[in-house]
Amino acid sequence: MKQEMSEFPKIGAPATRALAAAGYTTMKQLTKVTEAELGQLHGMGPKALGILRETLKAKGWSFKPDKVGTPLKKKGSPVSRTDKVDEFLQELSHPLKAEVEAVRSIIKGVNKDINEEVKWNAPSFNYKGEYLVTFNLRETKRVHLVFHNPLIPQVKNNLLEGDYKDRRMTYFVNMNDIKANKSLLEKALKDLIKLIGR
Repeated sequence: MKQEMSEFPKIGAPATRALAAAGYTTMKQLTKVTEAELGQLHGMGPKALGILRETLKAKGWSFKPDKVGTPLKKKGSPVSRTDKVDEFLQELSHPLKAEVEAVRSIIKGVNKDINEEVKWNAPSFNYKGEYLVTFNLRETKRVHLVFHNPLIPQVKNNLLEGDYKDRRMTYFVNMNDIKANKSLLEKALKDLIKLIGR
């Protein structure tokens, strides 16, 4: 792995890890992504982006150009990082760890094309790169899920709370709550995936 990463310039450990987590191993791959999209990766700061921009320029390349007026699409990892999520959960100290694992299992079981990664220091799930839902692990009294996708307001489901432009929240207080609402959670995800696939 070290050898693969060697062609990236020195951009700091968090930014290097962000590239690896998103499945980028060569500079050439960065010509297929816009600078704004790359900037969405957790750990990728303006300084690292500047160094990557200059490195691409030196090779006669550049990031994929941003289309003016196109809303930024935040992309999830194109590769499912189950190993990273397993590792993360193994180390996780959270009073509702078993409940988090149960909800993770339900989410992954909805569709074989759901990928997972660690984002915002929590397990996060996307469908073919389009974000679906991410845990908010700062909350310790209940399991908190954030559905962050611009299409989520179109999904009508009693589990979804809030009236944000591009987000909805879901909460589970214990294992019984998760079991009782399993089919509603699955339906919310299936409906969102259907909208993404249109």
